[in-house]
Amino acid sequence: MTAASPVAPATAGVMSRTRWTICALLFFATTINYLDRQLFSLLIPFFENELRLGPTDLALINVSFLLAYGFGMVFVGRWIDRVGPRKGLSATFLLWNIASAGHAIVGSFAGFAGIRFLLGVGEAGNFPAAVRTVAEWFPKKERALATGLFNCGSNVGAILAPLLAVRIAEAYGWRTCFLILGGAGVVWIFFWTRLYRRPEEHPKVSPEELAHIRSDAKEATESLGVGEVFGMRPVYAVAAAKFFTDAPWWFYLTWLPKFLVSEFNLKPTFMAYAIPVVFLVADGGAIGGGWLSSRLIASGRSVGTARKLAMLACALSAVPVMSVGLLVDVPSVAGIPTIYVAVAILSLAAAAHQGWSSNLYTLVSDALPRPAMATVVGVMTAFGVVGGALFQIFVGWALTATGSYALPFLLAGTLYLVGLLALHLILPRVEPVAPKRRVPKGAVVAGGLVMLASIAGLQFALNRPAYTSVDQYRATRPAQLKATGAPVEGPAAHVGWMDARWYFWPTDAGTKAELVKFDRDGRPIVEGKGAAAKGYTGPSAAEVESSRAPGGDR
Repeated sequence: MTAASPVAPATAGVMSRTRWTICALLFFATTINYLDRQLFSLLIPFFENELRLGPTDLALINVSFLLAYGFGMVFVGRWIDRVGPRKGLSATFLLWNIASAGHAIVGSFAGFAGIRFLLGVGEAGNFPAAVRTVAEWFPKKERALATGLFNCGSNVGAILAPLLAVRIAEAYGWRTCFLILGGAGVVWIFFWTRLYRRPEEHPKVSPEELAHIRSDAKEATESLGVGEVFGMRPVYAVAAAKFFTDAPWWFYLTWLPKFLVSEFNLKPTFMAYAIPVVFLVADGGAIGGGWLSSRLIASGRSVGTARKLAMLACALSAVPVMSVGLLVDVPSVAGIPTIYVAVAILSLAAAAHQGWSSNLYTLVSDALPRPAMATVVGVMTAFGVVGGALFQIFVGWALTATGSYALPFLLAGTLYLVGLLALHLILPRVEPVAPKRRVPKGAVVAGGLVMLASIAGLQFALNRPAYTSVDQYRATRPAQLKATGAPVEGPAAHVGWMDARWYFWPTDAGTKAELVKFDRDGRPIVEGKGAAAKGYTGPSAAEVESSRAPGGDR
C-alpha cells in the first residue's frame, strides 16, 4: 500500500481490531436504512386524511416496497457477490437515499406505490452486503455477535426515526421531513469508500488479526450459480423460517405508529416516544440472541443446537404479543394503564424478533459456502417479504372487515414457533454443505411466479370490493340481510376521511340500521361497528335510532 493510501498501516506485532471498525460502518448503514424505511409509516397520521388512503391502500403501498425489496435482493445480492461489498453497497445506498428524499414530491396512492418500490430496490443491497462482509471479516465464533451488533442499527434507526420525524413534520410538514431525513445519509458513502477494503488488502489489519479472521477451515471461493444455490438444502430451511417470521416484523414496522395513534387515541408526539422504547428494548434482543447462541457454543453445544435453542427462546418470547389487539378496549391491567402494558409486550416481541434474526442470519454462514452468502440472503429475504406481503394483505382485510387489529396480533404471536418447526424439519442438523446439484433456472423462475401469484390471489380473494356502487349495494344487500323491502337513506356521517351514510333496512325482526362508508373511488363498505367505529363523526347511536323511518326511500 502506498503513502497515498487513505488509512495508516497497522502496527507490526499488535493485534489490530479493524474488523470492528468495519462492523461499525455496517451498523451505521443499517441505522440509516431503517430510518429511511420507517418514515412512511410514521408520517401516515400526517397525510392519510389529506391523501384519502384507507387500510387496503396502505397495505398495498407496503406490498409495493416489500416486493421490490425482497425480489430485488435476489438480483442485488447476486450482483454484490460479483462486484463485492464496497462497490455494491455504495451504489445501492445512493439509490435508496435518492428514493427516500423523493417521497417529498409525490402525493397520491400511485405515487407512493411507485417511490416505495424504488426505495425497496435500493434498500435491498444493505443486508446481503452486510452478511457477506461479516463472513469475509469475522471467524465463525464471532459472526453471531458481529451480526447482532450491526443488526442493532435497525433498532437505532427505528428509534431515531420517530424522534426526528414527528418533530420535523409538526414544525415544517411531512414533505419537508421526507426531504431532510431522506437525503441526510448520503455522507455515509464517503466513509465506506474511504475505509473499506478486503482484510488481505487493508493496511490497518495486522498479520495477527488476519490470522484470527482466517482461523476457520478454508472455505470454497469459486462463484456459485443461482441453480447451485437452490440445490443446497439449508437454503430452503432458512427461507422457510424467514417466510413465516418476517411477517410479524414487517407488521410492527409498518402498522405500529398508526395502531398506537388510532387505537389508543394518542397524539403523534406520544407515539414518537413510545416507539423508541419498543426498538430500544429490541436492541437488547439483537445482542442477547447472538450472545446466547455464542455462549451455548462455548459451553460445548453444537452450532446447530445452540442456534436453535436460542431461536426457541425468542419464539416463546413472542407469544404474548397475541394479546395486544385485545387490550385496546381494556382501560387497565392490574391497575396499569393498558397503553403501557401494550408497549411492554410489543417491546418484548420486537426483542424476540431481533434475537431470532441474529441467529437466523448467522445460520447462513454456518451452513453455506461464503461465495454464495449474499445471494442466499437475497433468496431468503425474498421468501420473507412474500410472507410479509401476504400478511400485509391480511391486515388490510382484517381492518376493513372487523375494524380491529386483534386477528393480526393473534397470528403474529404464533408464527415464530411455526418458523422454527419448519427450519428443524428441513434442516435437522446444521453443518457446512457444498453444492451437489443444480436446480434448473426455469424451476427457480416458476417458483418466483408462483409466489407472486399467491400474493395477487390473496389480494383478489380478501380485498376485492364487496360492492362496486351504491346501486349494487342496494340490489344485493337485501338477500344478505333478509330484508323485506328497500332501504331508507339516513343521516350522513364520516369515518376518518371517508364519507359515510346510514341506511335503514326493514326486516322481519325490525328495522336494521347500517353504516356504509365510501372509499376513495366511491365504493361502499359496510362498517360493522357503526357509530363505535374508530374515527366516526356524525349522529350518535341514539340520534340514529331516533331518525329511523318505516320503509321506503326518502
